[in-house]
Amino acid sequence: MSVNTSAEAVRLLQEALTYARSAQQVIGDLIVEHDYQDVAALVTAAATSLLQSAASLMQSEDEAAVDALGDADDLLDAVWEIIDSETDETDED
Repeated sequence: MSVNTSAEAVRLLQEALTYARSAQQVIGDLIVEHDYQDVAALVTAAATSLLQSAASLMQSEDEAAVDALGDADDLLDAVWEIIDSETDETDED
């Protein structure tokens, strides 16, 4: 039986961050460009920022957590701009 502690949560969040950063690198270095590669890269970057924010919160680093949340928010805004522009183009056709 494992004991749930904040240290364990931080460890798991750091592990998730490692995987998210690896995925982000792979998405950026695809051999063949994918239609949604730009959006996937932004979503993955936002996920990385959210994971970093959660890890910071678990370590009582509130300023770092808020900064990471702001970064995620900016990245998700960029995602929605791309989606909205694609939707607007489709609606006009």
